Amino acid sequence: MEFYADERVIVNPLRIKNWILSELECSIVLYFTGVSRASASIIDEQVRHVRQGDVASLEAMMQLKSDALAMKEALLKGDFASFARHMGKSWEAKKLTARSVSNSHIDDLFRTAMTAGAIAGKVSGAGGGGFMMFFVDPWKRVAVAQALEEMGGAVRACHFTKHGTEGWRLD
Repeated sequence: MEFYADERVIVNPLRIKNWILSELECSIVLYFTGVSRASASIIDEQVRHVRQGDVASLEAMMQLKSDALAMKEALLKGDFASFARHMGKSWEAKKLTARSVSNSHIDDLFRTAMTAGAIAGKVSGAGGGGFMMFFVDPWKRVAVAQALEEMGGAVRACHFTKHGTEGWRLD
């Protein structure tokens, strides 16, 4: 996504090879922490840090941008080691943008996943709760999912489509 003045956004779909998408899909564990959070307060804290010129927070934001570009390039090449490395760096940077991005519960979940075999992970959205995404060796996927479910949240299915976000549920 490219962001411009006057709220103009251009979405450029990535042309990722099918084998890469398949391997990525089986390497992701999407976990709902069971904790809802007030993302607005986290975003307010991040904005306040930027407006105050907080150097660590600004550098963290630049690192997030750099990691996002590196992760895109890694995906296009099917370089999952680089993807995971930048995902891990991105999580460390994200935690520097605002104190409330992580907390002891999220830290415990992260440690649990890593101990069970996850390679990298991060909280999606603003942080503070909600969903976490872990990158795993496909052979360790079940172990990571089981360890996380024992922590009280829920592993959710994650599938990629070629035509945008889709959602459905069984009633």
